Amino acid sequence: MTLWQIRTVVDDEPGRLAALAGSLGELSVNILSVQVHPVVAGAVDDFVADAPASLTAEDLTAAVAAGGGRRAVVRPADVHGLADPPTRALQLAARLVRDPESLPLALSDLLDGGAVEWSPAGVPVPDDGELRLRDPRGGSLRVVRMDSRLTPSEAARAHALADLATLLAGAPEGVVTWRRASVTDVDAIAAMHDRCSDETRFRRYHSGLTRVPRKQLARLVNPRLGVALVGEVDGTIVALGNLMWCGADDATPAELGLLVEDAWQSRGLGTAVTRRLLAAAVDAECDRIHALVRPDNVPMLRLLAGLGLPTHRHWEDGTLTVTVDLAAEIEEGVASSLGQ
Repeated sequence: MTLWQIRTVVDDEPGRLAALAGSLGELSVNILSVQVHPVVAGAVDDFVADAPASLTAEDLTAAVAAGGGRRAVVRPADVHGLADPPTRALQLAARLVRDPESLPLALSDLLDGGAVEWSPAGVPVPDDGELRLRDPRGGSLRVVRMDSRLTPSEAARAHALADLATLLAGAPEGVVTWRRASVTDVDAIAAMHDRCSDETRFRRYHSGLTRVPRKQLARLVNPRLGVALVGEVDGTIVALGNLMWCGADDATPAELGLLVEDAWQSRGLGTAVTRRLLAAAVDAECDRIHALVRPDNVPMLRLLAGLGLPTHRHWEDGTLTVTVDLAAEIEEGVASSLGQ
C-alpha cells in the first residue's frame, strides 16, 4: 500500500463526500484522514489515502473525477501527513518558540511545502488576491500554496502563526532597537566584540583574532563604505550588521556581514538586521549581495535559506560564497513606481 495526498473541490451538498469515498473504495483505496474547507465554489476536501501500490496518480485522479471531484491534485504523501491539524499547528508553534527565525519555514510546512517569499519594507504590494503577512522581523511575506489557492481556513492558520511570531518578537526580553551605526559607536561595538565567544568572532571574521583592531571596526561603520546597523537593548549594543560596498569591478557589488552577541543569538536578531540591510540594498538598486560563510556556520546558512529569495552557492578554499539575488525585488519596485 502507498500513501497519497488528494485535494479536490466538490459541491457542498449532502452525500458528495460519500460518493467520492465510494468511487475511491471501488479501487480499494482507504481514506485515513480528511479535512473539509468551505469555499465559495463548494468545499475543498483534503485527505490522505492508502492505496494499492499498483495504482498511479492518474488512476486516483480519474476515480476522484468519477466521484464528483473537480480540479484534483494528487501527489505522494508520507506518515507526517496523518497528523491532525491541531497537533500539526502546535508542533509548528513549538518550533517557532524555539527558533523565532523559522516563521517562513513554519508557514511552508503548514501549507504542505507552500512557497513563502520575503519582500523588504517599502516595496509596494500588488493587489493580486494572494496572502501577504507582515513579518515581525521586517518586511512582508507572500504565501502561496504550490498546488492550489489557499482556503479561508488555511489563510486563518497562517495569520495565527504570524501573530504568534509577532508576539514572540515583542516579548520583553527580545526588545531591540535598530539604528544606523556611526564612528561614535566604535567603543561600544568593540566592547560587544569582547563579550562574544571566540567561535562567534571566528564565524564572522574567519580568523582567530582575539580582538578586532579599532581601525577595522571604524571601517565597518564608515557610511562611505557601506551601511552599518546596530541593535541595542537598554543602550547596550548586542548586534552589528554590515553591508559593505565592493569595487565597481566586483561581480557582486555588496558583501553582507553579521555579528550577534552570544547571549542574544537564536532570537531572530540576525534575520531582523539582514532584512533591513537587504532593504537598503534594494533602495541602492543593488541587484545582488553575497556573504562569505564557513560550511559549519549552520545558523547563517539557515538564515539565508529562510529569506525566501533566490540564492546561489559557490565553494572555494573551505568557504562558501552565498549570493542572494535581489533583481526581482528591484524590478517589482520599479514597475510599481512606473505605474503610480
